[in-house]
Amino acid sequence: MSPRRKGYIFSYEKKRQARLLKKVLTALIVVIILAVAALAALTIYNSTIHIKLNKERTLEVNTPAVASQFIESIGNGTLIEDRDIDTSTVGKKDVTVKIRVGTDDRDYTFNVNVVDTQAPVIALGESELNLLQGTPLDVISKYEASDNSGEEVTITVEGEYNPDVTGVQPLKIVATDASGNTAEQEMNINVVAIQNPMPDGTFLTRTGHRAEVKGGVLYVDGILVVNKTFGLPENVNPGMDKNASAAFDTMIAAAAQEGIQLESVTEFRSYGDQGILFDYYAYDLGEGEDTLSTMKAGHSEHQSGMAMDVNSIDLAFAKTAEGIWLHNNCHKYGFIIRYPETKLAETGCEWEPFHVRYVGNELAAILYNGGDWITMEEYFGLPSKYL
Repeated sequence: MSPRRKGYIFSYEKKRQARLLKKVLTALIVVIILAVAALAALTIYNSTIHIKLNKERTLEVNTPAVASQFIESIGNGTLIEDRDIDTSTVGKKDVTVKIRVGTDDRDYTFNVNVVDTQAPVIALGESELNLLQGTPLDVISKYEASDNSGEEVTITVEGEYNPDVTGVQPLKIVATDASGNTAEQEMNINVVAIQNPMPDGTFLTRTGHRAEVKGGVLYVDGILVVNKTFGLPENVNPGMDKNASAAFDTMIAAAAQEGIQLESVTEFRSYGDQGILFDYYAYDLGEGEDTLSTMKAGHSEHQSGMAMDVNSIDLAFAKTAEGIWLHNNCHKYGFIIRYPETKLAETGCEWEPFHVRYVGNELAAILYNGGDWITMEEYFGLPSKYL
């Protein structure tokens, strides 16, 4: 082989070896880079919190909850501090837990959505309500509603109530919470016609007191009421009420200790006797059927056996020592001045400073009103006009 040929072969082999070495070095560098990258990736992975959370992270408002119930798994760490979730209000809430990664304790934050999907609860309402004709009613005030969110609930009424139209009037109570959830309750208002005699049944009066008619007799909060509108049947003849008589005797004794002499001049009067007395004033004396001097048969308190006229039936009694004492003290013994001065519009009866009615100490103390007597009609919310 010629020297030239040998030189060519040597040069070619040298170049081939150089290319091979370059490939080997390149491959080695790539391997080193990949190894470094893998090591770096492993280091980063081992230093990063890997948590898998539930896809659905929704809670009902005011529901007890902790963060861990939304964590499915922790890839390279340990939960060392769980947290309660604030569900007191609606909205997105950030939740932070503490995770231990290696020797490091780190905070991890995610969020949950607190919602209100429950309808409010309507309370205190009545599905059926009997009201005396002419009784105004704030329907909303009869209802209360609460919500699991604790936020204010708006109550509205669908339909209209007319206190002067007798019969059943249907309404719908609607409660709406801040999230728009609603609850509904049907309500029927039965407007009870004022008539004489009143049919047996129950109803609310114009001031919200509970009334009941039993055997044609009206009781409000358990107190018998008789006036120009609500009368007593002819067969009601109880005589004097024992409690009223005992209380009157106690009052007489107490007054006597202060030098005041009291006695009853009129007590129980039957339906028939009241009719005779009314005819005398209305027709014989010509005062007419709406006479203020006495009541029609069935409409006198004397027929209840709980009323009496004291010492006199003259207006002059009001200015006597006995009249003044009675005005200021009868309530202490369960009596009221039944027909006070200036209360004609309420009672339909002229002032009778001598006429007392037994109602019991509790009600008497209320109606005394510091000496400015409140009538039973005002307090109970009742009319007193002949029908």
